[in-house]
Amino acid sequence: MIKHQALGIFAKAPVLGQCKTRLMPALSAEEAMAAHCELVARALEQVTGVANTQASLWVTDISATTEQWAQTWQLPAQLQVGADLGARMFNCLDKLCASTHEGAMLMGTDCPEIDASYIRTAGHHLRHYDLVLGPAEDGGYGLIGLRKAHSEIFAGIDWGTSCVAQQTLSAAEKLGLRVFLMPLIWDVDRPEDWQRYQLLKEQIVAKTN
Repeated sequence: MIKHQALGIFAKAPVLGQCKTRLMPALSAEEAMAAHCELVARALEQVTGVANTQASLWVTDISATTEQWAQTWQLPAQLQVGADLGARMFNCLDKLCASTHEGAMLMGTDCPEIDASYIRTAGHHLRHYDLVLGPAEDGGYGLIGLRKAHSEIFAGIDWGTSCVAQQTLSAAEKLGLRVFLMPLIWDVDRPEDWQRYQLLKEQIVAKTN
């Protein structure tokens, strides 16, 4: 039983033609896969090493690239298991929650605004609430934290739609969970999001120079 909070990082193994497909045809299949890998690397760089948080990488397949991610950031790698996204998320959080009394968080790698500060803040509130949610502008969410894994939170959700966060909150309300909403974030799904991400990188470079 670890004494810190657990953080699962969900990432797709890069497969040509199957990564960031909504960025195409603005980007080629090769460029879309490279974009995916860049976002994963950025997320891992931002959130690994957060104090009092034990991170692990959860991937759709063990490949040379996913093994390199795990090695570079010294993360244990696990395979996602489940018939759909909801089942895979529940199975991950169920294992993580069982490993700690402090609660567990699960995040994707598509939201550039999830950084160490965001994780620390979410972890702080998870000590006082049953569920912490990082809602995204498109109606989904980029982070979820639970004190205890509840399968109902991930069942009957229309994944990939603008209803995901609201359906999740409705499920939490039915369970009587105390919920804390994190600040709204955005994810990189469409060509306009990729342009927004490029602008964000330019702003960060400008601030450091």
